[in-house]
Amino acid sequence: MIIKFILILIGIILGLILFALLLILFCPVRYRAEGTKEAGSFRTASGRAKVSWLFGGISFSLGFQNGQTVSDFRLFGIPVMKVLKKLRNRKNKKKTDPDMDDEIEYSETDEDSTGNATYIEAKELSRDETKHSREVAETPQASWPEMETSEEDLSDPDIEKERKWQQTAEKLKNLFYDLGNKARRIWDKIKAVYRRIMKIPADLENLSRKKDALCDKIDWWKAFIGHPRTQKAISLVKTRAFRLLRHVFPTKVEGELVFDCTDPSITGSVLAVLGTTIPLHRNCIRVMPLFENRNVLYGNVNLKGRVYGIMLVKTAIELYFDKNIKYVIRRWKHK
Repeated sequence: MIIKFILILIGIILGLILFALLLILFCPVRYRAEGTKEAGSFRTASGRAKVSWLFGGISFSLGFQNGQTVSDFRLFGIPVMKVLKKLRNRKNKKKTDPDMDDEIEYSETDEDSTGNATYIEAKELSRDETKHSREVAETPQASWPEMETSEEDLSDPDIEKERKWQQTAEKLKNLFYDLGNKARRIWDKIKAVYRRIMKIPADLENLSRKKDALCDKIDWWKAFIGHPRTQKAISLVKTRAFRLLRHVFPTKVEGELVFDCTDPSITGSVLAVLGTTIPLHRNCIRVMPLFENRNVLYGNVNLKGRVYGIMLVKTAIELYFDKNIKYVIRRWKHK
């Protein structure tokens, strides 16, 4: 019985895994978008996009209207974002209870009382410091014994001569100091120029080496890209990429676009550029130029499409097991 139960449980798990894989591969991810703009400013424009999977069981939509964006995520019809918002509001309400307010007021009164006590203590300390400073100021300071200078014995011309001699000595000192600094700077510049001159042969040798390395890289890239197996790999990637893009592009496009510019030449050039987008929407969007010499742009566009996971897996397997792509990867690693 235990073995039967274990085998049944393993079979159920494997069946669920297989069912999930089949859903991922064969249940498409559908997308839809629509947008409208009326005559006037771009503030009147509105749009909406929706992505769904599992037959609409999982969906995400994003809308834009009147300058505001609105998003919605639903899981089997349950608005998940709204539920999360309600839970957050409940938590915020619990935090703002009256009991909590009383505790906050009580703590604030305690802080005020402690603040007053500290203010009184600081005031008393400042008073003690002022008293101490007054006492120190009133005490007679010990006068230092006045040094008898010998300047009284010297005459005025001797003092002037000594001052002049000190000034000239100071000037000579500063002059020799500046000359020494200038000579040192000049010597450092000469040494730097000498080093640069001595490095010229090494720089030329390094430049030639870099040139040879660059030429080798260019030759390697030419041989790598021009190899027939590389060309086959590139063509395979292009074809598979275009096929995948064709699968991802919208399957249905409808719309109408009306535009005009003050200059008819600009209107014609815009019409020519829009003509290049016909392969994308297959002429499903009707473009109408007015040629009335005024700035006008309005219209609407609706599109929808789907993406199958099996197409992505198939493309990845084809690219991974291709011999030419393996050769390119191998050669890229050992370049």
